[in-house]
Amino acid sequence: MSSINIGNTRQVFWDDFIVDNDKTTASQQVNHPVQKESVFEFDQKNERFSISYPCIVKDDKGYKMYYQPWYEDLHPCVSVIESTDGITWHKPHLNIFDLPDFEENNVVIDHAKDGIFVFYDTNPNCPKEEKYKAIGSAKMLHPDGETKTSLCCYVSPDGYHFTLSHPMTRYGTFDSLNTAMWDGKRYVCYYRSFHNIIGVDNSEILDIGQIYSHSKMWSYATRDIRVIYSDDFRNWTKPELISFDDGLDIPLYTNNIELYPRANIFIGFPVRYNERKELNENIAQMPSYPGKKKSSEIVEDRTGRVSTDCVFICSRDGKNWHRFNEAFMTPGYENEHNWVYGDCYQSYSMIDSGKEYYNIYTIDRHFSFGYAKPLTRYEIRKDGFACYASSSKESVLVTKPIIFEGNTLHLNFETSAYGNIYVSVLDENGNELSNGESVEVYGNNIDRKVVFKNFDFSSVEGKPVRLKFRMTDAKLYSMIFERN
Repeated sequence: MSSINIGNTRQVFWDDFIVDNDKTTASQQVNHPVQKESVFEFDQKNERFSISYPCIVKDDKGYKMYYQPWYEDLHPCVSVIESTDGITWHKPHLNIFDLPDFEENNVVIDHAKDGIFVFYDTNPNCPKEEKYKAIGSAKMLHPDGETKTSLCCYVSPDGYHFTLSHPMTRYGTFDSLNTAMWDGKRYVCYYRSFHNIIGVDNSEILDIGQIYSHSKMWSYATRDIRVIYSDDFRNWTKPELISFDDGLDIPLYTNNIELYPRANIFIGFPVRYNERKELNENIAQMPSYPGKKKSSEIVEDRTGRVSTDCVFICSRDGKNWHRFNEAFMTPGYENEHNWVYGDCYQSYSMIDSGKEYYNIYTIDRHFSFGYAKPLTRYEIRKDGFACYASSSKESVLVTKPIIFEGNTLHLNFETSAYGNIYVSVLDENGNELSNGESVEVYGNNIDRKVVFKNFDFSSVEGKPVRLKFRMTDAKLYSMIFERN
């Protein structure tokens, strides 16, 4: 087995990239965010119908959260709220557009189509007038002389004044939160499309008009995620379908893919779309059952049959993904506002609390028309989306051969008061190098130095070694080598 050079980069235990599964008995598990309080309420007239796709952008002034309130005639706009800490939010009085129906005008894009995503472009060569970019479905003139619905780009110098700039691709459907970013080398864009369309070869690349021309698509086709690349945000590659290691073909409505700030890995929180064939006796007992609502509150016939939750995915290359199929976020205990199409639409991006956790958010009551919409805050441990875990019965995690830089090992871990972790260092063939195990590691910390009585990591720096973690009632989230 060849060695993996990890240098001094943080390694997260969300997949088996550095884990030798043949020698490991600890089990993988997904963890769940902890719901906290409502930090804001969207209560204007146009916001009481429905709100979609909260999207967080960090800039030198703090945080902007873009969102889409829907008019009652289903023509959304894009609005923004702001915060310096992720706890207290306010609406800026922008008045960029003359919109008399709005009590407070914080609109940045008017009459947008469904699914507008905004990001701050970190490409050092990006023109200053395009530092903020938004992508979404729009009609634009293409080079072939035709005006077509496409995934298009808006640009802005300040995050408030956006101009529709240019088309990106027409191959997809786009009525979702499609995402884009500069990954340090090129632009990457993930967006929604379909496969398993009746009468269509899955290998065909269809534009949005061809996809919607298939009337049976909704009953049989599968919502999926495609990826495209660009060096200049104008000329894009042909779309490729991303793949998952579980072999399952699960409909995914959004992707919420971003680069994780603490490690060199992509993460995503796609909404999992679950459409049952009929309303049955179980659904009839739910507080949100459509039969209990006025006909004016039911937008389409799938209302009530569709429910959504959220899963966690991660990838080293952005194309091949590890998916946890236990939900990362669920609709929660039943009430009149949940277990509907629109639950668990997690905010895009997270806010660093400055402590051991990130803040993430949802805008709730998606299909409760006439109600104010709460912005609910959740906390998730840094690196804590998933882990390798041990029960009260001892298990082990053994890494593949790794080469590191540094002289101390630091862990992000958690144990019970009864539980613990012991670390030993092996050569690439499994022979012990560390003259025994580390001192007992126990507690709950995102940065704990591992101490050995008779071993110094500098003696094996730059050489291939394995780490062995002996675990009891413990969770291991990540590790990093540092020089102290």
